[in-house]
Amino acid sequence: MNIVFWGLLILMLLVAIAALVYPLLNARQQSSLAYKDSNLAINDEKVKELDQDLEEGRIDQAFYKAARDELDRELLIDIPDVTSENASQHYVSAAKRHPALALSISVFVPMLALLLYLELGMHAASEDDFVAGQQQEEQSQQPPSIEVMTQRLEERINENGGTSEDWTMLARAHKYLGQNGLAAKSFKVALEQDENNAQLMLELAEVLALSKGSVFDDESRALVMRAYALEPGNANVLWFAGVAEFQYGNYHQAIEHLLTLLPLTGGEEDIMKSVVSIIGQSRQKLIDAGEEMPALEVMLAPVIEVARKNAAVREAASNVASTPAAAARNDDTGSRTGAAEPGPARQIQVAVDIADEVRQKFAADDVVFVYAKAKQGPRMPLAAQRIKLADLPATVTLDDSMAMVEGMNLSAFAQLVISARVTKTGSAIAQSGDFIGQLDVDAKNAASLLSITIDSPVP
Repeated sequence: MNIVFWGLLILMLLVAIAALVYPLLNARQQSSLAYKDSNLAINDEKVKELDQDLEEGRIDQAFYKAARDELDRELLIDIPDVTSENASQHYVSAAKRHPALALSISVFVPMLALLLYLELGMHAASEDDFVAGQQQEEQSQQPPSIEVMTQRLEERINENGGTSEDWTMLARAHKYLGQNGLAAKSFKVALEQDENNAQLMLELAEVLALSKGSVFDDESRALVMRAYALEPGNANVLWFAGVAEFQYGNYHQAIEHLLTLLPLTGGEEDIMKSVVSIIGQSRQKLIDAGEEMPALEVMLAPVIEVARKNAAVREAASNVASTPAAAARNDDTGSRTGAAEPGPARQIQVAVDIADEVRQKFAADDVVFVYAKAKQGPRMPLAAQRIKLADLPATVTLDDSMAMVEGMNLSAFAQLVISARVTKTGSAIAQSGDFIGQLDVDAKNAASLLSITIDSPVP
């Protein structure tokens, strides 16, 4: 195809050059003939006039002869020969100009055309090819979705049996996709290969609890207790142990685990509030059962240094509602013995949309996560929903029922960050290439319907 193109290009150039150069090279002959013909025609006209005058008697033979001689002499002067000096100089002058111009056209016109093509035509074509190549490369480099990666991992495990790490990755992928049953099976296989891994025990206990409405049963609680026996100082283990024992009605053990956890919270206010809240609820359950319990401030004595550095513990303690008996004993100082009265479950409605220029970068079936996190507190979502880009604009409801762990829900935190994020990979973890929209919310004064637009890239 390139040979044909260049052949046609050269042929067209030759035709154009010939059309321009031929008249220039032929100019001398045409010019000289025109000059001779013009003078001869004038001489013939004058001779005819003399002949006519002689015939009509206007002039005599002597005058006629003298006039003819004069005309012949003038003609010889004007066109004596093709080598006449004046004519020769004129013709040679013209001939000297035209070949030079013809040569210039023959050389510079093709060069100019070629340079213009190289500058404009090939550059534009190269740029188009480069853009197309870049687009193809970007498409080929698009990471596969989490569903595809999960399927590939399953195939690899089926081929070679899989390591503990492989089964753990597969379990976490199933958990992310909401397939808690499959996640539990994979975690069990991973745990069989790594029997003393406390983190695997917690993750298996978590998916078992999620499959039962966030409630720990005998199996999931036993896993938490095994993890506690291995790592009693692990903050995650203490949290799971406290929640599991609280759900099981083992309130003394729940208080013990959570009091141990409190100094490990790193002073994060919202986490401390949640921990103190469950301690207060456990204490109140024991009071309701007829046990005498010390004031909450006394129970918090082991972490009083944290309380001095961070007002969150004192605030959480002071916000615990009093029982009627305790209120009667302490009506001058406020409640010291009661648990918080359960309030209505919190629910947040979010209207989610995406900027047009961002939508063009993603496919209709790409994943959109809508979730709420504590502004200061645990990194895990308090509530989350997963939809498709094709669903936008959409209104999503986040509520306390979506909490992964009891006590870590929307109602437990006053300051929230509501986010909506679109991703090609389907990953639950934000990464470069995703786009996000976020909104800080004071849950106590939040509007009934919040609006978020996905328009900012994730760095």
